[in-house]
Amino acid sequence: MEIRIFTLPFDEVSEGFPDEIISQFCANKKVHKMEAHFFQQDGRHFWSVAIQYEIVLKGEDKIRALDDVQRLLYERLKQWRREHAGQVGIPVYLVATNAQFLQMIRFKCRSLESLKQVKGFGRKRLEKYGRHIINIIKDFYDQRSKEKSENSSIDNLPFK
Repeated sequence: MEIRIFTLPFDEVSEGFPDEIISQFCANKKVHKMEAHFFQQDGRHFWSVAIQYEIVLKGEDKIRALDDVQRLLYERLKQWRREHAGQVGIPVYLVATNAQFLQMIRFKCRSLESLKQVKGFGRKRLEKYGRHIINIIKDFYDQRSKEKSENSSIDNLPFK
């Protein structure tokens, strides 16, 4: 989650505070917490408003918001889901939805306990698919770390 702080000065002409700035800002965001404090400085009146939020993206925008590594993990999870669902003869969304995979990546799930915070990923899905998914995520990041350390040890070789 992110935080943004606004300081709104009292407008003598409209006899109010320019709160439309906050309305526009919140248009594509899920607001988790908002705190406002009134203060005066040099005879002027202000509201300071702190907003804790997360950006709400739709469809493809959610995938575009992932970095390259996250996108690679997303594709790996989808590939596993496709293969697994095909083996047991069920639709892929019954294993996990794209939105759930995105949440797993965003929440950096690496344990069964952390999967519980994924919306719609309850006890049954956790029991059926949790270990598989966590193993895929752990293996993915372990492999990335291994590749990174191999590349850095190559980079540290002296020139001949």
